Amino acid sequence: MKVRSYIALLTAGSLGGAVLIALLGWFTFSSLNKATADLERESKEAGESSEEYSDVQAFLQTTRNIFVSLEIYPRNYPGIFNVTKESMVLAKESLNKIAEYPYYKRKILEPIKNDLDEMEENILAMEKQSPWKDDFTWNKRSKIARAEYEKTRDKLKRNLDDLEYEAEANKVKSIRAMQKKWSDLQASEDSGNLILIITALLYFSFVGFLAFFTYKSFASPIKKLEEAAKKSIEQQVPFVHRESGPYEVRSVTRQLQGLIIGLESTVKQRTSALVKSNQKLQNEIQQRKELETQLVHAQKMEAVGQLASGIAHEINSPSQFANDNILFLKDAVEGFIARIDNSDSAPDEKEVSFLKENAPGAVAQAKEGISRITTIVKSMKNFAYRDAESAKKPNDLNQAIQSTTVVATNEWKYHAELKLELDDSLPLVPCNIGEINQVVLNLIVNGAHAIRDRFENGQKGTLIVKSQFYKDAKCVIVSIADNGGGIPEKVRTRIFEPFFTTKEVGVGTGQGLAIAHSVIVKSHNGQLWFDTKDGHGTVFYIKLPMEQDTSS
Repeated sequence: MKVRSYIALLTAGSLGGAVLIALLGWFTFSSLNKATADLERESKEAGESSEEYSDVQAFLQTTRNIFVSLEIYPRNYPGIFNVTKESMVLAKESLNKIAEYPYYKRKILEPIKNDLDEMEENILAMEKQSPWKDDFTWNKRSKIARAEYEKTRDKLKRNLDDLEYEAEANKVKSIRAMQKKWSDLQASEDSGNLILIITALLYFSFVGFLAFFTYKSFASPIKKLEEAAKKSIEQQVPFVHRESGPYEVRSVTRQLQGLIIGLESTVKQRTSALVKSNQKLQNEIQQRKELETQLVHAQKMEAVGQLASGIAHEINSPSQFANDNILFLKDAVEGFIARIDNSDSAPDEKEVSFLKENAPGAVAQAKEGISRITTIVKSMKNFAYRDAESAKKPNDLNQAIQSTTVVATNEWKYHAELKLELDDSLPLVPCNIGEINQVVLNLIVNGAHAIRDRFENGQKGTLIVKSQFYKDAKCVIVSIADNGGGIPEKVRTRIFEPFFTTKEVGVGTGQGLAIAHSVIVKSHNGQLWFDTKDGHGTVFYIKLPMEQDTSS
C-alpha cells in the first residue's frame, strides 16, 4: 500500500465519524428541543395558571361574595339584594362553565347548583320580608326567611369547600404529572448525552486506531529506517534492516540494503535502553497526572460540601419568613386598591385599620428576613474564605439573638413558646456576628424540630434562649434549651460530624451542627457542648471568650 492510501484511509475515517456524530447529535437534540418546547407549552396550561383552575377560583370567590355582601352591608341598605342577585347570576354562569370540564364529578356540582337555586329563593323571600318595608321592625316571617337562608348558606359553604378541595387536588395532580414528564424528558436527555458520549468515544477510538495503524505502517518504518541509516553512515558499519511500511519506504530500504551493514547489536541495546527509559518516564507522568486529577477532584468535592450542602436548611427559615410578610403585604395592597376603587370586595374600616397598623411592620420584617439570608450567605463565604469582612468586632449579642429569633419565628411559632432571658448587663462581645447568628439560628431551628417531633398532637413545647456574662471568667455563655425528645444516646458522640444527620433523607444535610462547631471552636476559640436527657429535652451551650484575635 502506498502513502496516499494510508492518508485517504485516515481522512475518510475521520470525516465519516465526524459526520456520523454531527447527524446523531442533531437528531438527538432536535428531538429533545421539540419535546422540551411541547412540555413547556403544556406546563403553562397546568397548575394555578390553568383556565380550569382559574374558573373554579372565580366561581368560589363570586359565590362567597354573596355571603360577605349579606354579612357586611347594613341590613337596611336598600341595594343589598340587587348586589346579591348580580353575584348569583355570575355564580351560576361560572358553575355552568365549570360543569363543562371533565375533572369535576356531577355529585360535587349538582349539590352546589341545588344550593344556589335554594339560596336564590331564600334571598327573594328575605327581600319580600325586608325590615324597612315594615317600619324597620323584624316580623316572624322575616326571621324565618333569614334562618332558612343561613341554613342553605352553611350547606353551600360545605359544598364549596368540597369543590375547592377537588380543584386543589386536580391542580396537584396536574403539577405532579408535569413533573413526571419533566423527569422523563431529563432521563431522555441524559440517555441522549450518554449515547453521544459513547459514540464520541468510539469515534475517537476508531480515529486513534487509524492513527496508530498509520503510524505503525508508515511513520514508524521511516523512523526506523532513518535511525538505522544514520547510525550506519556515522559509524561506517554495514546496514541490515527488514523491509516494512509503504511501497516508497520499502524501496528506499532495498536501495540502502546493499550500502550499509552494521551494528545491529549495539542499536538493539541502545534502543532497548531508550524504550525502558521512555516507558518509565511515561509511567511517572501518568501517575503524576492521576494524582493531580484526584487532588483537583477532592478539592472540588470539598468546596461543594462546604458551600452547597447546608445552604438549603440555613436559608429556608428566613426566606419563608420574608415570603409570609410579602404575601401579607400583597393582600394589604390588594385591599387598599379595592378600597380606593370602591370595590365590593373592599375591606371594611376595621380591616383597613388592621392593615395600616401591620403593613409597616411586615415591610420591616420582610427586609430583616432578606437581610438575614444575605448574612447567612456571607457567613458561609467567610467560613470558607478569609477577607476583611470576617474580622471579629465588638457586637451587641443580645440584639443579634433577638433578631435571629424573629427571623426564625416561622420555624418555632407553630411548635413552641419561645422565651428570651437575656442579660441586660451583657457587654459588646468580639465576634463575627453573622457566623454567631448562623449558629444560634441552627440551634433554635433544631430545638423547634425536636419539639415538633415529640409533640405530634398540636401541643406546644418551650424554647428558652439565655445569655449570661461571667466577668471573672471573661466569657459569655449563650444557652438554647428545648423540651423535645432529647438526643438518643447512640448518636450523641457523632452529632458534630459533617454529613451526619438523624433526619430523613432529603430533609437534613448533616452540616448544621458541624458548621456550628467549627464556627465556635475553630473560628472563635470558644466551646460548644450540650446536656440532654431522653424524653425531657436538650440544652446547647455556646461559650465565647471576651478576648478574640481580631486579625482573623
